Amino acid sequence: MNGAYLQQPEVTNLTPAELEQYLALQKKVGWRRTGTEVFESFFPILPFVPSEQAIIRLIDGVWRVLMWYRKDVHYEGYHMVGGYILRGESDEEWLTRCIKKEVNLTLKNFWHIRDFNTRPETGWVPNHQMAHFFLCEVEGEPSVGTWFPLDKIPDDTLGHHKKYADCLRAYFMRMDTMREKGIRHDFKTKALQWQWKVAQYRLLPSIEDEFFLEDASYSTLDEAIARYRKEAGGGMSVFLVDDQGLQVL
Repeated sequence: MNGAYLQQPEVTNLTPAELEQYLALQKKVGWRRTGTEVFESFFPILPFVPSEQAIIRLIDGVWRVLMWYRKDVHYEGYHMVGGYILRGESDEEWLTRCIKKEVNLTLKNFWHIRDFNTRPETGWVPNHQMAHFFLCEVEGEPSVGTWFPLDKIPDDTLGHHKKYADCLRAYFMRMDTMREKGIRHDFKTKALQWQWKVAQYRLLPSIEDEFFLEDASYSTLDEAIARYRKEAGGGMSVFLVDDQGLQVL
């Protein structure tokens, strides 16, 4: 976990003179993130809001996501495009700016998938982040990055972005479930945060309500899919849900 995050005091300990000086200096801080040191000094104090942008493209009949490798003081590994929101930006302005800046693409359309409350306790991030996850359609060819199949992202992908990739896959699977047989089991149970659950159910002859047999949560979507297929293949009535209680299969 980030050392500065742990060392930040819970209560402000400035003297009256220091507080007066601090407030005077703070009025000179630019909201457009000028000065990395000043901007990141707020990491241990305030949650920040990044966008995580799943830029997808159908290539050779396979849906792929754009990811690029970064190595800096905070992260090392493959990740999706993203960036912190600036004061006054709409979602479209925010996504357009980040996509243009990082991979030189033009945003065509976007859909909000979900939000994530990510904290340094996970070991993945240097500060508390309230991330907004978007599915993005773009125009042009990226200046950096590689298009990876959704189920074959690199092993050295950042930990939280592996979770994003699972959620992206689940998003498409849920759309297929809706089109093919409909969704019947939203909000009847849910997995733990960042996890997936396979629940079994049966109809009791004496009542109309369904009786649910709760199952354990799985840390990856692939583990949950394997369990789902095993139980469904054995004749059990089962469904797979995410940590928001939304049915995927």
